[in-house]
Order: sequence, then structure tokens, then C-alpha cells
Amino acid sequence: MSHQSAVLASQGVAPWQFSAPAVTHTHSENLSDLTSKLLHMRDEEQRRLARELHDSVGQLLAAMSMNLSILAREKALSKLAERAMAENAALLAQISSEIRTISHLLHPPLLDEIGLASGLRLYLEGFAERSHMRVDLELADDFGRLSRDMETALFRIVQECMTNVHRHSKSATAAIRLTRSAVEVCLEVADAGKGIPQEKIKEIQSGKTYGVGLRGMRERIRQLGGRLEIRSSCKGTIVAVQLPMEQLLGEVENAA
Repeated sequence: MSHQSAVLASQGVAPWQFSAPAVTHTHSENLSDLTSKLLHMRDEEQRRLARELHDSVGQLLAAMSMNLSILAREKALSKLAERAMAENAALLAQISSEIRTISHLLHPPLLDEIGLASGLRLYLEGFAERSHMRVDLELADDFGRLSRDMETALFRIVQECMTNVHRHSKSATAAIRLTRSAVEVCLEVADAGKGIPQEKIKEIQSGKTYGVGLRGMRERIRQLGGRLEIRSSCKGTIVAVQLPMEQLLGEVENAA
């Protein structure tokens, strides 16, 4: 248990937990299957869009930048034209940077190429720079590869958690801890913000309300037979996820 988990526990804050139940109702099964398919379709579409932005739009912007460089070397340009060229070059560099950021947020290329560890590090470095938050990542250098579905799920869960921390918690810091053992993969995302109001926790526990992000997290975890736990107090919030390793069928082949 982390220090922040111990603090919350000492305050008597009961965690909200979600474990994948044995669903038998036909309507619930159909709805769950539909949600799973929609999540998979969204992931594939985001992967495709990220690749198109990088390969197509990125190459076009690079070609425009080279053309601007050629024009900038022309000596017959007026002062006004030179200034406009310089401004266009700066705007083009900004567009290229924003396109690259959008592409990586949609689906970081390192996630498919060399795995979750590198994909998370790149994402969190960018997040910290954009949000001006201090973000600590605890992740072993030899963490290794997981299945493609599990790597995608864990990455999306971290993305959703960090978005919520930035938008709602008013925390200046966040800590992510990712570990694996022979039996499970554990993810913990903690902040030092204002916490989730207890009435909101009760609504979540009773099933009266689920945000889109939380619903997506629950479904991804359900697909992988995992468990979600949320602890919150006025000193911060902790989101903990456990995913069983027995779900990793052909993990290296599928992740490669």
C-alpha cells in the first residue's frame, strides 16, 4: 500500500471498488458486448487517425517548410515579404508541433512499436509540460511487453485519470505506479487534490451516475477480468487497477 493509500485508510475513507461480476442477464450481456465493440472500434480509429496525421499531414507540412526555407534564401524579397516569410515559418512550426501532439494523444506510436513503458513516459512528459504539473512515474526499466489489448487499456486508463486530475482535482502533482508480477498487473494513479465529494462517491457506488470516462474505464477493466478501486478524501484521490495475468494470451506475439 502506498503512503497516500495509508493516509486515506487511516481517515476511515471506504474505497469504492468495481470487480467484474458474473453477468447473466441477456440485455446486460448485449449492452456490454456492444460497449466492448465500440471501444475497440474507437481505439482502431484513433490508431488510424494518428498514423494518417503523422504520415500524410506531417509529410505535407515538412514539404511546406522546405519550400519556405528555399524562398527565405532569396535576396530579392522586400522587407515586408521577409517578415511575412518569417511569420509563416513560425506558424508552420507551431502547426507541426500541434499536429504531432494531437497524433500522440490519439495514439502514441511508441505504444505499438516498443510498448507501454515508453508510450507512457512520452505521454506523461508531454502532459507535465502542457499542464505545468509535477508528474512522477514509478515503472521498472525491465517492465516488458503486455498484450496489445492490455497495453491499450492501461494507457487509456492513465490518460483518463490524468485528464480528470487536471480538470477537477486542483492538484499540482500526480504519481503513477505500474507494476507486474506472475499473477497480475497493478496500476495506481494518485493525486493530492481536493478529492471527490462523498455524495458523488455514493452516487457512483449506487450506480446512479457514471461519467463517460469512468464508464469506459470500467468496461476496459471488465473485458480483461480486472478490478477497479477508487479511494478519495480531502487530501486526494487514488485510482487503483488490478488486471490478472492469465488474460495475457500470447502477450509477446500480440503486442509486437
